[in-house]
Amino acid sequence: MTTTSLGQRIDKRIIKKADHDGWLYLALRLVEARRILSAPVSYFNNRRKARSIVDASRWSDFIPKEDGFRPFLIDTFAELPDVISACEDIYAQYEADLNSGKKYNKPFFYNIMDEESLKSHPILLDFALSEAITEAATGYLGHIPRLNSIGVFLSPVNDTISGSQKFHSDGDCLKQVKLFVNIWEVAPGGGGFTFIPKSKTNEFLRKSGLNYNLSDEDVAKFIPDSEQIVANGPPGSGLLCDTSGCLHMGSRARKMPRLILKIQFVSRPDALLPRPIGRTAHGGHVMVTKKLLENFDIKNPNAGLYVD
Repeated sequence: MTTTSLGQRIDKRIIKKADHDGWLYLALRLVEARRILSAPVSYFNNRRKARSIVDASRWSDFIPKEDGFRPFLIDTFAELPDVISACEDIYAQYEADLNSGKKYNKPFFYNIMDEESLKSHPILLDFALSEAITEAATGYLGHIPRLNSIGVFLSPVNDTISGSQKFHSDGDCLKQVKLFVNIWEVAPGGGGFTFIPKSKTNEFLRKSGLNYNLSDEDVAKFIPDSEQIVANGPPGSGLLCDTSGCLHMGSRARKMPRLILKIQFVSRPDALLPRPIGRTAHGGHVMVTKKLLENFDIKNPNAGLYVD
């Protein structure tokens, strides 16, 4: 049985009320503010440690703060060739288990990697917690974020527009960094991650995007298709993106399937609520915890700072 603190119960009531009445963005601010006030020493120590890390890092300005994203190619990070090989191997195992009868939480976008697969392919977590990635996220957010989750996500060919296939903004926290790596080439019709830079995601779009109720026509009134960026590209290409600040959608894979690695860093504090034990469907993220980290020998000496 999962126990929750008084603070968590307050947060849950705030978000439930906000979701019903349509003020989710304000709710995120309230929840994060309450969590800061509940542990102010930890909050300021986090920022102090972050300054010491980014002051000595060449990655601290990798993600432009105004636009909230930075694309990259396979030669940007040394680990990417091995990352691609690991994800291909995980997909091969998934193909071998296709007749297992598993049902996934989102048929158009689901994670095919479990904890055991991650343990068998440690390069993926080593990459997620590498100095380059953690310092880029720290520099953008201004504090040491938490590595929340990781997964190898498949988007089969589909004809739906549902959930995250609609334009939206993420409501896990006010700012975050997600890393997307194209494992296979993503071309037009391949369901590429599509987004609008933070500098062009106005307040209306960001707040409305939290409710997943924006149509393509609604978005086009503010941002024409020509100004929307699609993360198409060869294997090893991808981007780091603040998916709380950049309106986005993806997985409209009409012509070919898509396979990506997705890694999520959330702010500290975030606005996430505890997940009930036993409620996670197949296809969800692998959550990264201190206990999970005990199974890995991560090269970055500061890796432990990024995991709770």
